[in-house]
Amino acid sequence: MIAITGSGEFLPSILNVDRKLLNYLGEIPYVLTFSTAAGKESDARLSYWENLAITHFKNLNVSHKHIDARNREDLNQDYVIDEMKKSNFVFFSGGSPNHLYDSINDTVFSIELKDIEKRGIIAGCSAGAMIMGEKMIKGVGLNYLPNTIVIPHYGENFYSWISSTVNVLNRGKHKLLCLEKDTYFIKDDDKLSVLGKQNVHIIYKKEHHTFSDGDTIDISLLQ
Repeated sequence: MIAITGSGEFLPSILNVDRKLLNYLGEIPYVLTFSTAAGKESDARLSYWENLAITHFKNLNVSHKHIDARNREDLNQDYVIDEMKKSNFVFFSGGSPNHLYDSINDTVFSIELKDIEKRGIIAGCSAGAMIMGEKMIKGVGLNYLPNTIVIPHYGENFYSWISSTVNVLNRGKHKLLCLEKDTYFIKDDDKLSVLGKQNVHIIYKKEHHTFSDGDTIDISLLQ
């Protein structure tokens, strides 16, 4: 399963949404969080993500480990791969989507990630969501969502440049999956749905479809 959101990772506003998402597992969660997308940022910033994640999943009362993996080499250490084999929920927080992609693509870690998609949940926010598309705003993604470009922070005033970016990208062949805050787009095999407080949008040329909590989405809209 893939579950991606535009923003709000580890904040109080998404706590109850994440509680519902964890229930999708149907088994005891073992959560790993990765702030690899911020791997080129300061130690203080990485500590911020780590502390936020630890507090968040403690409040959710689930087993959790934050992995301090800042780059490709870190992600592919033996202990990280061992933890991946034990986990059923992996979450990638924000930062640089291109750095995150470069750290994951074509590695042993990426093989373990594919296995988690089959038996658990891969979750991501902002950069952690963008890498799931076939392409990104700049560069390519991991192609968990073929023919798709994932746009996070949709509708947020601070990211007003997103609107003009959507208009430019909408001239191409890829579907635009635009994600608002505190709201997950979920792909479970061929079943697509929405979980959260706001909306998910699929934009392609003159078509604009909007979905909210509990809605299912026809997979043909992303093909």
